[in-house]
Amino acid sequence: MDKLIELASTLVSGAFIAVLAAWLTHRSRNRQEQQAEIGALRVQADAMTVAVMELQSAATTNRLLWGLPSVRGHSCLPCSPSQAGPPAPGLLAAPTS
Repeated sequence: MDKLIELASTLVSGAFIAVLAAWLTHRSRNRQEQQAEIGALRVQADAMTVAVMELQSAATTNRLLWGLPSVRGHSCLPCSPSQAGPPAPGLLAAPTS
């Protein structure tokens, strides 16, 4: 009878150890996956931060360059002489056959 109790005790403790090992392994894997996801999210957050900073810098540069009234006038100056002068003679002549 003592041998039977000892065998049952060994079996129960072995099963308990196996369940505990499986639970710890599962928890460890979940934690590793969670840490990998956190790392990936940090990389994405850093990339998003850089993109937002570049966009803000481009918007500020655009505002500085095109927001001034003198710059707006200069942007139209290259097209003004071509529109102010008389048309080229060849453009008004009718085609001959």
